[in-house]
Amino acid sequence: MSIDSTQPTTPVSGIPSSTEMRARTATQENTPASGPSADESKTAVTLSALTRQIQTDDSGDVNHARVAEIRAALAAGELPLEPEKIAQALVQDMFQFH
Repeated sequence: MSIDSTQPTTPVSGIPSSTEMRARTATQENTPASGPSADESKTAVTLSALTRQIQTDDSGDVNHARVAEIRAALAAGELPLEPEKIAQALVQDMFQFH
């Protein structure tokens, strides 16, 4: 199989400009979805036994009260985030498992 390089090339047409893309996106965001609503959907979801066990797990691995405190502090701006420390901890954690 060979490529015929003697034929002239033609520019790609039909690719919208960034302005057209922004306008199209804005229009799509303001247009309600035409698919079925949640009430009309007939999709059935079945959870595995493990998923059901995880959802009902009360072993205490997660301190839900502490999680709520941290979320409230973050929302109130009382808990400073230090991206450098977070990144360092993630990298250290990653290298501990390899």
